[in-house]
Amino acid sequence: MAGGKRVGSGEATVVLAGDSGPLRLPDELIADLDEMRLPESGVAGGPAAPRPHPERLRRAHYSYWAPLRSRIGDVDSNQHVNFIALATWYDEAVAAFTLDSIGTTAGGPVPDLPPWSYQIQYLGEVTYPGDYEVALTVRSVDTGSVHYELGVFRGNTCLGVADAIGPRGEPSAGR
Repeated sequence: MAGGKRVGSGEATVVLAGDSGPLRLPDELIADLDEMRLPESGVAGGPAAPRPHPERLRRAHYSYWAPLRSRIGDVDSNQHVNFIALATWYDEAVAAFTLDSIGTTAGGPVPDLPPWSYQIQYLGEVTYPGDYEVALTVRSVDTGSVHYELGVFRGNTCLGVADAIGPRGEPSAGR
């Protein structure tokens, strides 16, 4: 939490073990942890995270495309592109879209308008080597923010989607 807003969330499975195998957590601790569970947590026995709408998985849903190539430095120990690297891909797509939208040329001023909030769903494996495209469409704009819908594609296959919210800013100041 920062300034009363949730700035991130995630899930993890932790197994505490001793010489004889997994340790049983005390019932009181389990009850305390259950009280802290966020309502959208998709954990075993709880509600699953909602799947993206089918249109989000189709190329035709998006209006802007940013090509990206996975780098060896993006790969984690499981030979997949790391989730942090993927998050930066979404940042790159928003930045490229912003530059293209305001007509900034190479070497010109770069507006500082990165999204402050992401909700990311992984649908398939993003690997190295590989050429990908990050797709973007603007879902809505209000007085202070822009709401983006993004997707990572390899060919026609959608491997992940994200919803992002960033500042609207003053694009004309970047020209």
